[in-house]
Amino acid sequence: MAHTFPLTLPASVVAAHRIDLTAKPSEGLRVAVFDVAAAPSGDTYVLSGAGRYRTGIPSVGDPAEQNFTYGIISRYGPDGSPSDTALFAQPHPDGSPSAIPEAGDMTLAILPDGTVALSEKPGSTFLISADLSRVLETWRMPFGPVGWHWVEGSARIHRF
Repeated sequence: MAHTFPLTLPASVVAAHRIDLTAKPSEGLRVAVFDVAAAPSGDTYVLSGAGRYRTGIPSVGDPAEQNFTYGIISRYGPDGSPSDTALFAQPHPDGSPSAIPEAGDMTLAILPDGTVALSEKPGSTFLISADLSRVLETWRMPFGPVGWHWVEGSARIHRF
């Protein structure tokens, strides 16, 4: 069983945003791992995020110049080799919309049948196929001025 997994950043993201993979965090690129879950099949799933934020960047249509934030779920085989990757939280590099439009305080779980469950505090849940090819089911919690919010130190979710 592999204990170290390479962080994956899809080639489509690297190309569209012209990412310098040697860039330091101080130059705006950041990659972070948020959660890891193992499947009964021996596959391992890693929930991570990648983003670039640079000040003084004009809001132009060229993705290579824009700031971005992607949520990433990567699947690794039992030998630790990457096999699939799914992006979420903003439109994909080709412009297609994300089936999971947000990224926040999320956790990852694998159900007994291999389905991937992505949950966001305080209550949105997304079920994703084991091969990460499609969102199977979505339960979204409303947020904002008319919605729900979590109060730290409370055992309840409060409605506005």
